[in-house]
Amino acid sequence: MSAGSSALGVDAEAEVHSAREMAGGPAPVVWARRAVSGALGDDGDDVARWASRCRVAVVDAWDLGTAERFKALAPDTRILCRKHLTMADPAETGPRTSSGISYARAEAHGGWFATDRAGQRIGWDEGTGPVHLRVWDPEYRAAWVDAVTAEVRDSPFDGVLAVGDLEATPPLDLPLPDLGSKGQQREAVDNLIHAAGAALVGDGKILVTALGDARRSPDRWSGLARWGGVLEPGWMSTVGGRLLDPGTARQQADRLCQGEEHSLPEDAVAILRTPVPVDLAEEAAEDLVRYGLAAFWVFGGGRGLYAATSPDGSHSHWITDMQWDLGLPLEPPSVVVNLWSRTFSAGWVAVNLASDGRRRRHVTLPTGYLLPDGSRPPEQVVLGPHQGMVLVRDPGTVQI
Repeated sequence: MSAGSSALGVDAEAEVHSAREMAGGPAPVVWARRAVSGALGDDGDDVARWASRCRVAVVDAWDLGTAERFKALAPDTRILCRKHLTMADPAETGPRTSSGISYARAEAHGGWFATDRAGQRIGWDEGTGPVHLRVWDPEYRAAWVDAVTAEVRDSPFDGVLAVGDLEATPPLDLPLPDLGSKGQQREAVDNLIHAAGAALVGDGKILVTALGDARRSPDRWSGLARWGGVLEPGWMSTVGGRLLDPGTARQQADRLCQGEEHSLPEDAVAILRTPVPVDLAEEAAEDLVRYGLAAFWVFGGGRGLYAATSPDGSHSHWITDMQWDLGLPLEPPSVVVNLWSRTFSAGWVAVNLASDGRRRRHVTLPTGYLLPDGSRPPEQVVLGPHQGMVLVRDPGTVQI
C-alpha cells in the first residue's frame, strides 16, 4: 500500500470503493482544489469524499500528497497539475510552483520578464504580486515545456491543466517594445500549448487547456483540445460570473454537440466549470450549481465533465444531483421557448435559459423519477430564469 493510502487508512479505501459501487461508478464531475495562499491544511476527509465522486481532480503542482492520496483511493481518476502559462509569482519559492517557469528562474535568466515601454516589469496588480512573462519569446516557451514535462514525468499526475489564457489574464498595454498586437500574443500562447501538448502526450500524459472564448473562437476551442481536452471556466456565464442570455448560452453549448462544426475530438476531456461567487447565499449557490449541471446534461448529452467552484478555484461545490450518472440520452433536447428538457436512460433534466425575471415556466414532470432527497417529485413545478432540475429514475417503478 502506498504512503498516500496508508495516510487515509484501509477503512477510507473501502468506503470509497463502496460509494463508487453504490453510485455505479464516479459521476461525470471534477474536483478542483487550489491553495490561494500557498498553504494547505489537512484535507484527508475531503480527498476521501471526492475520490468516490469524481473522474478528474485538479490540484496544485506542489500538492503531491493530495495527488498521491487520490491515486491510492481512486486509481482510475485522472489527476491534473495546474500550471500557469504566462505568469510567475515572487511569493512562490518552490521547488514546485504554479508556473511553468518560477519567478526565481526567470530572475536568474533576466530576459523572460515582460516589460513596458519604460522598461519596467509588468505586474498584475499595479506592479505588485505576479508578473507577466514573455510567452512570445521562443526560448521561454521551450524552457516552459522542458520544465513542466520533466516535473510531471515521474509523478502521480496524469497530465496538466494549463491556465492563464488571454481571457483570464490582465490585458497588456500594447504595443510593447517586442509585441505589437493581441493577435501575436494569442498566437504565441497557442504555440506554447501545442508544443507542451505534443511533449506531454509523448510522455503518456495529457494537456487540458482552460479557454474562456469557446463561443467566439470555436476553431481554437476544438483545435487546442487535441492534446487531451479543454476547460470552459465560465459555463453558462462569462468568466466574471455574469449569466449568459439564451442566445449566447446556446452558442457556448454548441461547442459540445457532436457532429457540429468545430466540435471536440471524440476522446477529448471537456470540462465545464460554473463559477460560484464566494458571497452567494447557500441556497442561491445550490440553485446556480444545479442550473449549470442541468445545462451540462441537456446540451452535452452526458459528454464531458462538470465542475462548480469558487472563481479562484479554492473551493469546489457539491450538490446531491452531481452524484448521478444519468446514462445515455434517449432523445435530442426538446425546447419550448427557452425551456429545454431531455430524457436519459437513467434520468430526466430541464433547464430554463431565460434571463428575464418574468419568464417563469410551469413544467409538468414525468412520472417514475426521484428528487435528490429520494422523494417523488410533484406533478408540476415552476422553473424561474436560470434555474434547472435534475431527476433520477426510480428503480422501484421504472425498469432501467
